[in-house]
Amino acid sequence: MTLSAHALLLLNAQRHDLDDRPDERSVARDWAHHVADARAQGWVVAFVQWDAPHGAGWDTFSKDWTLHPDFRAEQGDVLVRAELPDAFAGSELAAQLHARAVQRLHLLALSGTPALDATLASAGEQGFRIESLEVPA
Repeated sequence: MTLSAHALLLLNAQRHDLDDRPDERSVARDWAHHVADARAQGWVVAFVQWDAPHGAGWDTFSKDWTLHPDFRAEQGDVLVRAELPDAFAGSELAAQLHARAVQRLHLLALSGTPALDATLASAGEQGFRIESLEVPA
């Protein structure tokens, strides 16, 4: 298990978030570089896989639910499923990060998503400090 004070947390790395965006290639490429850099620095890399909300145009466990092809969870990474907009609520994210000694989060997310606002709001309550946030325009 990787122990690190830093974790890179990807909130929107699933196909349903990135596929068919006009900037899909540039966002995925940029985020993949961040993931590679985080791993090279020994940081924890964490992915949130969101279950489909009621009425979504995609289903949990469908192709759209999977991580975008530019990302894969590797041994030592954290991969959690979440249902609510807050990635910490009802998931094992906080426990998994605390178990790896994480104190500081670096977030990659898409602007305007409920997941971003809700997760940012509860990160401090869970004992984490947001060090950086990258949100493509």
